[in-house]
Amino acid sequence: MLPEDRSRQAPDAADHQALARAQLRREAQALAVLENIHDAIITLDADHAIIDLNRAAHRMLGYEDAEVLGQPVQRLLPDLTPDACAPAAGEELEMTARRRSGDTFDAAVGLSRVHSDQGTFTVLILRDLTERKNAQESLHREKEFAQITLQSIQEAVITTDARGRVNSANRAACTLLRRDTGELMERPLGDLLRFSGLEHRRAMRHALRATLADGTSHELSGQPEIRFDNGDSIYVNGRIAPLRAADGTIIGSVVVLQDVTAEKRMREILSWQATHDDLTSLINRREFERRLQQLIEQRVGDTRHVLLYLDLDQFKLINDNCGHDAGDHMLRQLTSRLGTRLRNTDTLARLGGDEFAALLPHCSVENGRRIAEDLRELVRNFRFEWNGRTFGVGVSIGLVCLDEQILSITDALTAADSACYIAKENGRDQVVIYRPSGDEEQRRREEMSQTALIREALEQDRFCLWAQPIMPIEPGADDWGIEILVRMLDENGGTIAPGAFIPGAERYNLMSHIDRWVLRALCRHWQAQPRLFERLDKIAVNLSGQSVANDEFLDFVIAQVEDNGLPWGRLCFEITETAAVSSIEKARHFIETLRERGARFALDDFGSGLSSFAYLKQLPVDYLKIDGAFVKDMEHDRIDAAMVRSIAEIGRAMQLRSIAEFVENERVVALLREARVDYAQGYGICRPMPLEALAGFRPLRRAEAG
Repeated sequence: MLPEDRSRQAPDAADHQALARAQLRREAQALAVLENIHDAIITLDADHAIIDLNRAAHRMLGYEDAEVLGQPVQRLLPDLTPDACAPAAGEELEMTARRRSGDTFDAAVGLSRVHSDQGTFTVLILRDLTERKNAQESLHREKEFAQITLQSIQEAVITTDARGRVNSANRAACTLLRRDTGELMERPLGDLLRFSGLEHRRAMRHALRATLADGTSHELSGQPEIRFDNGDSIYVNGRIAPLRAADGTIIGSVVVLQDVTAEKRMREILSWQATHDDLTSLINRREFERRLQQLIEQRVGDTRHVLLYLDLDQFKLINDNCGHDAGDHMLRQLTSRLGTRLRNTDTLARLGGDEFAALLPHCSVENGRRIAEDLRELVRNFRFEWNGRTFGVGVSIGLVCLDEQILSITDALTAADSACYIAKENGRDQVVIYRPSGDEEQRRREEMSQTALIREALEQDRFCLWAQPIMPIEPGADDWGIEILVRMLDENGGTIAPGAFIPGAERYNLMSHIDRWVLRALCRHWQAQPRLFERLDKIAVNLSGQSVANDEFLDFVIAQVEDNGLPWGRLCFEITETAAVSSIEKARHFIETLRERGARFALDDFGSGLSSFAYLKQLPVDYLKIDGAFVKDMEHDRIDAAMVRSIAEIGRAMQLRSIAEFVENERVVALLREARVDYAQGYGICRPMPLEALAGFRPLRRAEAG
């Protein structure tokens, strides 16, 4: 070989060495990869005996090389028979794998055939499926639970696709819409929710479009009505919300509907019962006074309204001679005729017994008198027949113009009653127009004088605290409390009842001053005699509407309670329904601020207004104090008893406790217990007492009361 040929061979040897080193590096890298991947790799010889395991296989299965090398693969994979290996090469199987501990687990097994100069090998790659299986099982359980829940809940749940077409509905939805599932699928949502009002239909379409377009949620306002082909209808509450994919894309909507028909109709019944007289179906005194107050407040300029006060003459003769059933029939017949003589804008009400009133808005005294005379003539000509006997009655009518001299309901009714009294004194069956007299001026002067007395009593600290227990009705319960009452003292130390000074204090804006005195006095008693209150679960303090609407009074309450160490948890502030409703936002702020500190609140005289139930959800109170006007007559008046039961039931639904006032005897207590009222207060429980006398008071448990 020529020298130059040898020189060419030298680089070839170097190249071979470099190639060998590169090959070793690649093999080392491959080995490192095999040793560090998470999947177990097992190599089998042609007889399916184990000849190699990577590090992951040791970790996954728990074996050392010496324990399994040369062993059949079935020791690790019992289900992998030699026959199963051949056709499965290159595929992935799921089978059971066994660890050294004997535990088994689900594994994914990939099989590959490798051919080399040393023979044919089978390489198994194992992945532990335990976590995936657990996740799948958990997901399945969640889906199953969601489906069962969806089918079990009472709310109707409907989902739509991105076009607004229904793609699922639970059982409640089918029941609500009175259709099978198949009838709902792929139908536009608007075709299924056939709201009766155009406004509701438009609102629903707008809400659905907005939800699908920008992902906003919408409430269906106003409890829309859904009508069916047979004429039936239901009312629903509804909400539309977006349905999103995992990446946040809007893929449809979910609609939740709740049938509120029974609730709505019950509210209508209760509202009607709260505002109407059960016997005659005329509006009752409470609603009449509300409308009268509205007319007085809305009076503008020279606008005049007229109030008529009607008192039947000789009605007692029918009751005495024929019984109350006859009297009831007569009142129903007569009142149905009286309404025909009034204008569409007028209001006729039964105030009680044989007393009625009519409101004539935008009416002059002359026109009012003509209407009154027409009513008087109708009553005089009316004849009532009962068991072959015929009776006639008359009516005395007092007329008052609601002018600038009439400042309140009390003013109006007092004036009308005075005129009616004069009509009776003058021989009955007459219409008398009220004329302010010297007596009226004297009354106003007396009120002004009374105001001066209240101011003087405040300056001289001539008030005192009394208390009346509030007892649990449930036998054996002992969570009793008291209501703090206030009495004014005259110059000789005599006690003046609240009814003699509270109306004047309210009229001339002095109630907030009295409320401040009461709270200061209570704090003094707490400091001086803390043991007086240690048995009490709650100490109820009345607050006027004037105080609740005053921001400075709120600061005063907080300072007094905290400076004197009164426990917030024992304080219960009573606010009348009328006071709360007259300034709803301020009342809510007042209540929320003090409830955050632990105080409780009771809504006093609940049920006294038409809007009681409407406003209840807006006031975060703890107790409903049922208007005593319902409680005191519930023995004899089924409507009053029904109202008490309804208020207690609504209270329970809202997790509120109920308190009945004006409880006069044990029969009423028994009725209250049947109605599931929680507490009772009144002369039948315990009369009011000076606060100091509370030390000797022993509460009588209902179980002891026989």
